[in-house]
Amino acid sequence: MTTPATATGVLETPRLRLRGFTDTEADARLLFELDSDPEVMRYIGPFGLPSVEAARERLRTVWLPYYAPHAGRGFWAVVEKATGEFAGWIFARPAPAHRYADVIGWTRPTDLELGYRLRRVAWGRGLATEAAAELVRLSLADPAVTCVVATALVTNRGSTRVMKKVGMARVRECLLPPETGFTDPLVIYARCRDGCSPT
Repeated sequence: MTTPATATGVLETPRLRLRGFTDTEADARLLFELDSDPEVMRYIGPFGLPSVEAARERLRTVWLPYYAPHAGRGFWAVVEKATGEFAGWIFARPAPAHRYADVIGWTRPTDLELGYRLRRVAWGRGLATEAAAELVRLSLADPAVTCVVATALVTNRGSTRVMKKVGMARVRECLLPPETGFTDPLVIYARCRDGCSPT
């Protein structure tokens, strides 16, 4: 059973508790420490958070405004029930909010982007898939949502495996702008409501 999602609400899966973030220093420190791991950021590029204060500002001005009355919408801290440990984060937000939405071709606000970033200790245990499956389910339960979409570098096989496991299908590839430093293409995945097609 899922608890209604609000900024302070909680979603639950068998092993995980997904809670809303706050703009506290404690949450900001969790985000900063996650982004400070070069292996976590390997496929993400130069977009990490440079300080705890920058993380807190991101929470305050970017992440918290995404919370909505729709279940599952927004950014969620992924916490392991068994240990209470922070495993990372996951989100569902309107696809046009992506930094490179114009390059990817995400222009439809009724499409929701799925994204996730987990600590290394959480890798390889199916936690990202478990959390993502819940957000995909909740997103597509909203009749206003046309598709759930996601993207990753084609070399980021761990991330693309999660997309496949939650029922998303490969749509196409595209190249990122040169300033990202990545020459590998992005691969785009989508899972759509019956009768809808990905953009």
